[in-house]
Amino acid sequence: MSSSDANPESANPQEDMDDGVEMFHRVNRLKMKTGLLPNDDNVFRIEKEKVDSAQVIIESKASLYPNEVKNVLNALDKAWQDSKKAATRDKAKPHLEKLFHKANQIKDLASTFSYVLMQYFGMSLRDFIEKIDIENPKHLIIVQAHIDVMWVVLNENIKDEGGDKAKELKMIVAKAIEKYSQ
Repeated sequence: MSSSDANPESANPQEDMDDGVEMFHRVNRLKMKTGLLPNDDNVFRIEKEKVDSAQVIIESKASLYPNEVKNVLNALDKAWQDSKKAATRDKAKPHLEKLFHKANQIKDLASTFSYVLMQYFGMSLRDFIEKIDIENPKHLIIVQAHIDVMWVVLNENIKDEGGDKAKELKMIVAKAIEKYSQ
């Protein structure tokens, strides 16, 4: 069987005579699904009017952001309390998964509405949850520090990460991570 028979999807096999390596260029099926030709090098872009229209819709929903984040933070708090009650890794796993998804949801909401500091803490918590040892009391402190500062960010409506309060909150979490991540 030749190497071109091994890959029926290949198009334009090219052989490099110097080192005997044969390269196959796969068909870009995603490009074809969008209606473009497989070899079309034109950049596919969304029309500016549609982007502007979507931005107007996002901006019209901005007033709902605080309440939505509050609801997600409450769910995150509940998942955290349930995780701690579970006490063992196996029993805590579904609660930690929910905590992970809620932290990610906060990150996404914050990103959508340009709440940079909340996005930072949501992402930091989400990433830490992947490494957490629920049986390590020091790890519990790190998670709680994240949750506490997220409530402060929400209640004080801190949008960016450049102010003194934002720097102080980031330092609190950084110190908790540094001190207790061992």
